[in-house]
Amino acid sequence: MISSELIKSIIDESLGNGNIFAVSTEISKGNKILVLIDGDNGVKVEDCIGLSKAIESKLNRDEEDFELEVSSYGIGSPLVMTRQYINNVGRNILAKLLDGCEISGKLIAADADKFTVERKIKKNVETIDIKYSDCEQTQITVSFK
Repeated sequence: MISSELIKSIIDESLGNGNIFAVSTEISKGNKILVLIDGDNGVKVEDCIGLSKAIESKLNRDEEDFELEVSSYGIGSPLVMTRQYINNVGRNILAKLLDGCEISGKLIAADADKFTVERKIKKNVETIDIKYSDCEQTQITVSFK
């Protein structure tokens, strides 16, 4: 079976420290490889194609067959990296906390330890700092107003 360490090293070599970064890498039975990428300025189809070609060029199907999918991290997917929080400052989010509470509002700041949400309750505006360790899941919310 192809190792996740090998795939991660190929991704790191290919992407370097640029604007595109890997969010997750999964390898399941039958060497089905799924790589999800995100970008500081979004992800284009060409970014997925380029990384896919880079990975394929380093693997040998004659030695071990595989299935490869490189995709962009979708808007409906939860944020998992501090970098994603920072890149999404200014967008609306829904944060589900470990204690069962849900907080929705605008993501106004993020750093290495926490993120800050601004929410309106009636005519008042409050800001709430949330530690990543207290958060179960955060998703970008889309409004069609």
